[in-house]
Amino acid sequence: MTSSKLMVAAAVLGFVLGATGCNKQEPAKEVREDVASAQQKANENVAEQQADAVKAENGTADDRAEADYDVAIAKAEGDRKVAQEACEALGGDAQSNCKKQAEQNYDNAKSQAEATRDAAKASSNEPGAAPAVPPAPAPSTPSGG
Repeated sequence: MTSSKLMVAAAVLGFVLGATGCNKQEPAKEVREDVASAQQKANENVAEQQADAVKAENGTADDRAEADYDVAIAKAEGDRKVAQEACEALGGDAQSNCKKQAEQNYDNAKSQAEATRDAAKASSNEPGAAPAVPPAPAPSTPSGG
């Protein structure tokens, strides 16, 4: 019976230490380095998706919509990771709330990207729909006066 009580006590202690440790404030220098690293990775991912989007420019409207969506998601994911790293500068409930806000911002950006993509796809599939890229305006002629 003593060993089972010891195991329960160890489990409770582990849970308590684990729960309090996940919102521990990090040193400012470490946060700055983590934020910089996350920002660099985010920029690389967005640039990669933008390069793919350029390749999709000559594709179908659906291809362009997907490519634009991928860019928006890469940006949203990068913003989320940078924000989460910045939240590490806070402690306790402030850090927890900060991370929840970062997650909520990501969810909102993702929903917006999905809505934009779906609207673009829907309009490209309508009969007689306007082209996704409007034609260039006709050159203007100088008027004599």
